[in-house]
Amino acid sequence: MKAELECLPCLVRQAVEEVNISSPDSLLRRKIMRRCFAFMSETDLEKTPPEIAGGIARIISRMTGVEDPYKLIKSAHTKTALKMVPEMDSVISQSDDPFLTGLKLAISGNIIDLGARERVSDADIIRILDEAMSMPLRGVDPGRFKAEIERAGSILYLADNAGETVFDRKFIEQLPGKKITVAVRGAPAINDATLEDARDAGLDRVATLVENGSGIPATVLSDCSPEFREIFENADLIISKGQGNYESLSSSDAAIYFLFKVKCDLVAYHSGFPVGSQVLLKPSDSATDA
Repeated sequence: MKAELECLPCLVRQAVEEVNISSPDSLLRRKIMRRCFAFMSETDLEKTPPEIAGGIARIISRMTGVEDPYKLIKSAHTKTALKMVPEMDSVISQSDDPFLTGLKLAISGNIIDLGARERVSDADIIRILDEAMSMPLRGVDPGRFKAEIERAGSILYLADNAGETVFDRKFIEQLPGKKITVAVRGAPAINDATLEDARDAGLDRVATLVENGSGIPATVLSDCSPEFREIFENADLIISKGQGNYESLSSSDAAIYFLFKVKCDLVAYHSGFPVGSQVLLKPSDSATDA
């Protein structure tokens, strides 16, 4: 999915927030933002929005020396989500369809996204349980998704944000006996999960963890390691979480199911679902609500 002019205000907001987190020096902040503006003015809009965001983040990191400015925020989000695990377990165990309930929880957890939002509070995270149960799941038939999971010998799960990974874990626990590999970013990228973040969420208990070799807040295969690309190419089924991964992989012909919450007008237009929708999408499959 290519960037459009509408992406630029969001990229600027994100850059300002990251600069403010990374440095208390107002003069340095201004210098960094001027460099970011210059970068955006020269950037090819044929790139995806996450690729441009990755370039901005590299500028900020290089000029401040701060590698992971969202580290404490990511840790806080994960701790808040972990406190909810007993309630998640209760909701899933009492459900008539644990698979569908776990799936809705995972998609609802995609609200923990500082690339698309200015901030995510503890209250936002706590509301995820209610939202997961009350909002419809738009897109393809979850039954078909479940059937493809059951047929798959190997599954690659592309993780997104820290904190959200706790909700991913609860869904993955509904897929017993499957060979599941969870891929995280190879370097810090906004509040996306790194290997450390995924372990904090307990994902290492339910899947094999790998890094994708990239610091872009998405899965841009050309920027990923050869080792990860081999895993990607050999997976029987790929489960892709979040808008960033959708933006970078929506044109791929791989066997991918996209799980995300629509957070902007551009993705709404591209996906065909209104802002706020919780979506399970596989290109060319027929639409439904669950």
